[in-house]
Amino acid sequence: MSATPSEIITGDSTSLAQLVIDVQQRRTSQRRCAPSLANRALEAVLAEDAGRLDPAHPDSIFTLEPRLAAGEGVPFLPRERLLTPAEQRTVIERFARAVATGQLTSGPAVARFEAALADFLGLPHAVATGSGTDALITALRAVGVSQGDEVIVPANSFAATENAVWACGATPVLADVDPVRHTLDPAQTQAVITSRTRAILPVHLYGRFADIPALVGLARRHGLSVVEDACQAIGVTGVGVHSDAAALSFNPYKNFGLTGKAGAVVTRDTELAARVRKLAYHGFDPEQKNVKDETFGLNTRIDNATAEVALGLMPRLTLNSYRRTFLAKRYLDCLGDLEPHGAAVLPAFVQDHSWHLFGLQVAAGREVRDAVRAHMRSLSRVETDIYYPVLTHHQQTPLHRKLFAHVSLPSTERLHSTVVHLPLHNNLSLAEQDRVIEALHAAFRATH
Repeated sequence: MSATPSEIITGDSTSLAQLVIDVQQRRTSQRRCAPSLANRALEAVLAEDAGRLDPAHPDSIFTLEPRLAAGEGVPFLPRERLLTPAEQRTVIERFARAVATGQLTSGPAVARFEAALADFLGLPHAVATGSGTDALITALRAVGVSQGDEVIVPANSFAATENAVWACGATPVLADVDPVRHTLDPAQTQAVITSRTRAILPVHLYGRFADIPALVGLARRHGLSVVEDACQAIGVTGVGVHSDAAALSFNPYKNFGLTGKAGAVVTRDTELAARVRKLAYHGFDPEQKNVKDETFGLNTRIDNATAEVALGLMPRLTLNSYRRTFLAKRYLDCLGDLEPHGAAVLPAFVQDHSWHLFGLQVAAGREVRDAVRAHMRSLSRVETDIYYPVLTHHQQTPLHRKLFAHVSLPSTERLHSTVVHLPLHNNLSLAEQDRVIEALHAAFRATH
């Protein structure tokens, strides 16, 4: 009997959130994966024994080791464990293949990876770039952002977001965020539109999908473009569907991380994709190397060797995304008692989240937040972090002070003063997560 559409796992965030619920409720017998390179490892688990998706299974896909010895700490993001030993072997094999052929920069793996990525995302076009920042720059240039323009961005993002705007000769204009999503608020965005505004650049912060339909509707009414900074949001349902284009990152620390800098522009627009390809490779005609079709271009295409690595790691993408989503739900289930007491505000378990980061808010504010972090570090040896420690309008370069001295973003600033991020990565062990949960409860008891 074939699976019904509702039983098909596409690999996007909606299907993975539902799969987590199904696993918790022991309802996985009819689940199947859509045919995609990114889904192959998860499909193999489902075909062999879907019970392995449950941490309680004796042969669970979740990492049980390392079992923590007394006094052993939990790092926030251990670099040596970003890839499993099996993934590391795949990387070495794939890179050796590129070295053996001599196709290190240009080569056939680039087109194959772009096709596989577009297929997974359900979009017609993907152009792989040398980094997520390169993807942002080329996408903004492709929609026409240039000298003298303004681009609306949030202040609570990595510097690459604003730097991409500067790189186009444009000026970033800051708008406040929605207090629930923590992404650009459409009403606050509308309030800062001027005659110089050319585009809106929303960020899917921590992997949570911004209100793209509302922002696109606003943009269309004003004749603006929308480019999504989706560098933390690979696989999130809706990415690249409504906007002009979306930028992805495959930095080693991302959900789908490679062995160096890499990214991609994804879009439904054929003409836009063609412009991105030209801009990303010196303005050349794609069919005639060294023949310019655009006046200006960059050298921002992904290397063939990196694309080979991406093709080798891609079959585990959805399985890793499932693991990450399940661990986020496990945090929520185990920390839910903190909310009724008013100690913390937890993120909702929503279907439009990649769980790149797991952030919660310490309701009492910055001083208690910092005390909680210090307690977890000193007594439990659990590392936490704050992304991003300095908001854009609080940076102290001369230009930032000149442009943003009088900018007030109440929701952004309130979030920034209360948020703390807990360890969450593809290979976080259950023992480590248990230690984090215990440490957080202990810290709240000690500081409240």
